[in-house]
Amino acid sequence: MKVAALDLGSNTFLCLICDVHNGQIGQVYADEVQVVRLGQELSLTKKFHPEALARAKKTLSEFSKVIKQHQPDKILAMATSAARDAKNQEELFKICKDLSIPLKIISGDDEARITYSGSTSGLRELNKNYLVLDVGGGSTEFIFGKGRELIDGHSQNVGCVRFTEKFITAQPTPTEEVEKCKVEIQKYIKESKDRLEKATSLRDLEILAVAGTPTTLVAAELGKFDVSQIDGYRLSKEKLVAWQNKLARSTLEQKLQMGIPAGRADVLLVGVLILLSSLEIFGQTDLVVSTRGVRYGVALSMEKN
Repeated sequence: MKVAALDLGSNTFLCLICDVHNGQIGQVYADEVQVVRLGQELSLTKKFHPEALARAKKTLSEFSKVIKQHQPDKILAMATSAARDAKNQEELFKICKDLSIPLKIISGDDEARITYSGSTSGLRELNKNYLVLDVGGGSTEFIFGKGRELIDGHSQNVGCVRFTEKFITAQPTPTEEVEKCKVEIQKYIKESKDRLEKATSLRDLEILAVAGTPTTLVAAELGKFDVSQIDGYRLSKEKLVAWQNKLARSTLEQKLQMGIPAGRADVLLVGVLILLSSLEIFGQTDLVVSTRGVRYGVALSMEKN
């Protein structure tokens, strides 16, 4: 079955067109990514900003053209944190309806389940304990499982766009802003660790990090976005500390010169703080980057339904 699976996140929209057969992702025909910043000022107004909706419409119109070109059997878009919070979410539904893209707004728990399914879909070692971290614009998912079996997962309202708007006022960023942001991030992550420890043992853990923050960091390290090199790349605590320091003392223009895309450059520091704080609180020295995530889980879910 050929499917089009869309992930409409708070910062990034993604569209995966692929074959799915017997619970496995087959040939990938297209894998489109656009930074939309759907969550622009959402934490302040509780509504989608008109500029954000205009960018969403433009991006989804472009995705619609790609979808029509490949003629999938099924199409499904899932929207996450920003859409859950927005009082005017019906405006996003209208955009999708006009483009014949079915849309579902999923709960934080469903997002965790779908993210885990997608993130682990390419794993070969199925006897390990995995903690999947999905750092989004509005929320971060903390999802624990063994191999491809989900054991427990949940979503926290700590995201790189949400916390940049809340804590970061300048780039370069003053040390006191970085520290204040990190303290607040750590409160959420400690809550997540406590919750997961009540459900399971966190021994022999491997952290899988998905979404734009880790993949952007690795692409900047490599000097190019190459999925074959990014998927499975290990980011150490030392590298994340170095990135924190480098990003905190850089202007937006300097970040762009590092190869960090516009739309991510201003929020990447907070994404790094979330990854680094997760390593520290879960007692890990490094994490493994995965290029998979929600869109892969959405694709797999369509075969079942």
